[in-house]
Amino acid sequence: MSTPLPGPGPKHFRASDPDALAPLRQTSALSDGLVNVISLDTIVDAFGDRWQGRREGVYEQVEKVIGRNLGPNGYLSRISETDFLVAQPDLGPFGAQAICLRALREVLSHLLGAVKPGSLTVLRVTGLQGNYLTAVPIDPKPAVEGEAREAHAARIAAEAQADPTLLSPDRWSPFIAGNGKRVRVSCKLEPVFELRGNTRIGYRLGRRVIDIETEKELSPDEIRALTRANLLKIDMATFSRGGARLKSDLQSAGTLSLIMPVSYVSLSTVEGRKLIKSAFDQARQQVLRGVICEICDIEDVPQGPLLSAISLIKPASLLVVGHLSGDTPRVTSSFRDNGLQAISVTCPCALSGDAEFLGWARETIKSVRRVTRSVMVYGCDTPRRLAMAGLMEATHASMAAG
Repeated sequence: MSTPLPGPGPKHFRASDPDALAPLRQTSALSDGLVNVISLDTIVDAFGDRWQGRREGVYEQVEKVIGRNLGPNGYLSRISETDFLVAQPDLGPFGAQAICLRALREVLSHLLGAVKPGSLTVLRVTGLQGNYLTAVPIDPKPAVEGEAREAHAARIAAEAQADPTLLSPDRWSPFIAGNGKRVRVSCKLEPVFELRGNTRIGYRLGRRVIDIETEKELSPDEIRALTRANLLKIDMATFSRGGARLKSDLQSAGTLSLIMPVSYVSLSTVEGRKLIKSAFDQARQQVLRGVICEICDIEDVPQGPLLSAISLIKPASLLVVGHLSGDTPRVTSSFRDNGLQAISVTCPCALSGDAEFLGWARETIKSVRRVTRSVMVYGCDTPRRLAMAGLMEATHASMAAG
């Protein structure tokens, strides 16, 4: 049992099982501030005379909840009737404290139904001598705020260690495609607007794949016929060229978000997802809100595999959008409730006048809205067509680059 000193000062613990402290003597977790004690005094007081009959069930619940949050090198042991020792060598000091606080809050909510102010008793271990521990109470607010700072620092460190050449403009393009053609990827920034408020939300990377010998653009069918490796190179070249364009065109102005097109084929492999997630991590450093993943070539993908790809890339994305190609996009019920947060389409190049554009937009947007609430229309040639897309109930649209 813990023996508190008067006031909010240190508390002293005597471990009932000396072996429970052995792992602490073999690591730097204690000196690094990564060892904490969770006290069950609040539960003991609430149960009163029922404590002895309920305590085994309480221990089981505590071990279950904390066990879910232990890192690969974490350590958990009950050191007295009412105290659990928790070491988290894989976290920062504040992260280790915050996990203990959340675990205790969950246990109290489960057992008592409510968590009263001041009932979260977690202490940071500051000393170990023989079988005795010294610990000081943790203030929950600084712990949670410190955890957020540690998490941010960890992300920055991870990004700094990432391959610095991953998004180099000339790493992925040009290349020799599977059809024998030498191709290059060209990329332009299309400003994207939220139409209800006429507010620019960021940019989309509009790309073209060009046959270097003829300088002709490959058609969507020709691109889809390329190998899996070729499609991944096109995606990575789009990211690298787009990032370079973002820096050169916008310089330090910054933008809220960036829509990055990705082939479903690239997302369907472990290596492809790894490269794309790394590219997204680096791209996030250039925008204020985040990266929007736009999955292309989804028309013939079964719902199950598509849902799996969406779920795997969603943690790295602000939003996930599905793009339908062709002048008359094929919309099926499989696009409903599959995890996509919007569907995008591209204006046909052959539309000669506003009336023809209006007819295309009316039918296309109506068809897409049957399966999603958010419709994005790319490549509007004029601000007038941008407004017309809004009248047809598109939610977002982009201006054609250039």
